[in-house]
Amino acid sequence: MNEEFYITGLLQGNEQVFREIFEKYHTRLCYFASTFLATDQDAEDVVQEAFAKLWQRREHFPDLNSIKAFLYITVKNRCLNIYKHGKVVRKYEGSLEEEWESDAMIRIIESEVLENVFQALEKLPAGCRNVLHLSYFEGMKHKDIAHHLQVSVNTVKTQKTRGLHLLKRLLKGSSLTLFLSHYL
Repeated sequence: MNEEFYITGLLQGNEQVFREIFEKYHTRLCYFASTFLATDQDAEDVVQEAFAKLWQRREHFPDLNSIKAFLYITVKNRCLNIYKHGKVVRKYEGSLEEEWESDAMIRIIESEVLENVFQALEKLPAGCRNVLHLSYFEGMKHKDIAHHLQVSVNTVKTQKTRGLHLLKRLLKGSSLTLFLSHYL
């Protein structure tokens, strides 16, 4: 078959001619793609995509060399895109893993600190414990706590001050003392 036959047939949408072009270049393109990609299946998929693009643009090829060049360039560019995407994914996964590790460590420390604080809070008198819980864990203001507990705002302030003093004494000697003196 001559070159003009392939070009004319492709231009007219002749599927048999397309199949012959496919058979002519398929194996070598798969080998080419497999030198860049991890699996033969990935290489096969890239080559299939290249032939699909060839079919879509079949009116734009003046000779077999332009078809061959188009197929190789398309496969090369797709492989390069896959490689770049993989590189970005690996970089992101690496930074995500580091971020996750850091976040996990922060969560472990936070859990340990909160456990110690909750144990110490349980040892406080009920009034102090309730005021501290509502203030620090529920985020309520003095006025709202007073309304909720049906006590005066001065009582809330007194219970809070007393509770913090007792809490600091209970946690004295632990690493939480510095934390409490800074945040509470």
